Order: sequence, then structure tokens, then C-alpha cells
Amino acid sequence: MAKVFLSPSNQYDNVYAYGNTTEGVQCGKIADACKIALERSGVDVMLMHDESMQTKCAESNKFDADLHVPIHTNAFNGKVMGTRLFCYNSDGKGMEACKAIYARLAPITPGDSENIQVNADYYEVRVPAAPTAYIECEFHDTVEGAKWIVENTTAIGEAIAHGICDYFGVTFKEPEQPKPVEPEKKDVLYRVQIGAYKIKANAEKRQAEAKAAGFTDAFIVTVEQ
Repeated sequence: MAKVFLSPSNQYDNVYAYGNTTEGVQCGKIADACKIALERSGVDVMLMHDESMQTKCAESNKFDADLHVPIHTNAFNGKVMGTRLFCYNSDGKGMEACKAIYARLAPITPGDSENIQVNADYYEVRVPAAPTAYIECEFHDTVEGAKWIVENTTAIGEAIAHGICDYFGVTFKEPEQPKPVEPEKKDVLYRVQIGAYKIKANAEKRQAEAKAAGFTDAFIVTVEQ
């Protein structure tokens, strides 16, 4: 069974341009959704939210992860948008994982400044024993980008998980769709009308005949015209 360590950002001071929220909060939601999707597909997952990157890397190594996945959102000048991934070198397993995740994530993100970069300067790229696919899911310092992230944390997590499954050659199991709610069945009553009369005495006579015939619940309804 493939083993994945998820390391969402704990940068709660990185404020979004939309939604009165932060990078730490939204990346936590993305990681939670990713974990659910991976475990649903048969992948063993370890997720740590708020610990330091030093602790996370050490725990990733103890877990003997096959892939280390930091999940962040990006910021620059409030104008750039797009998803970017980072790995240790251009010909290793980290690059393969980045390509697989990028193929699932980039098409659903609104920005177009998207790429995969080699960057061994990132602590969580160079330190873990496992190959790393470091993800920056869109730019949160644009209103459009931040709004998209906030409204699509589950979809982002699902896309990342799908890419990870592609990397490992594991079949991605789609989430079960909720069954449609059937409308509540109500009892149906069918009324039988014998006649309509302008003279009340005639109506009362017909009512009496109906009761005599065994229809004891026969009654008269007055309708104004």
C-alpha cells in the first residue's frame, strides 16, 4: 500500500484577499479532503496540520512515506494567478509526482501562470527522505484566486488525490454520489359526488338515500357560486 504524508501550511498569518480567512485554514481544509479521497482509494495517509516543518519532515521519515506532499497557496503581487509545483530535481520521482498532480490540478484552477519548478532550497523539498511534490494551489492575494480556493477546497483536495493515485498507479475511487431523496408518499383520497342541487331539500333527500344504501358517511358541502 502506498504511503503519503500530507503537510498543509500552518501559516495562519497569511491573509486571503477574499473571505476573511487565511492560508493555514484553507490548506487544512484541502488536506482534509485530500486525505479522505486517498484513503477512499486505498492509500495509507498521515496528515499533520499545525506542527513545524522540522517536526513534519521527521514524522514523514518515521512514517516511511513514499511521497511527501506539502500543500500551500501562493502570493506575489496581487496580479499573478495559477498553480505551481516544486520538486528536488528534474529527473526524479518528485518530478514524476508533480507532473501527475499538475495534470489533475492545473486544469481546474482559474489562473494561467502555471508550471513545475525544481527548487531544492525549500526545506520540505530537500529534507524528507521521500520524494516531495510541493504544491502551491493558486494565488490567495488576488480576489478571484482567493475566492476560488475558498469555494473549492474539496475539489482541490480531490484533484490532488487523483494525481497522487495516478503517480502510484492506484485506481482513484470517485466519491459516492448521494442517493436522490424520494418525495414522501402521501395517502390519496378519491371523493365521490352524487350530484349538485340548487334546492337544499333535494340535496338532503339524496343524502338520506345514500345513507340508506349503506354510505353512512355521506355529507353535504355548501358551495357558493
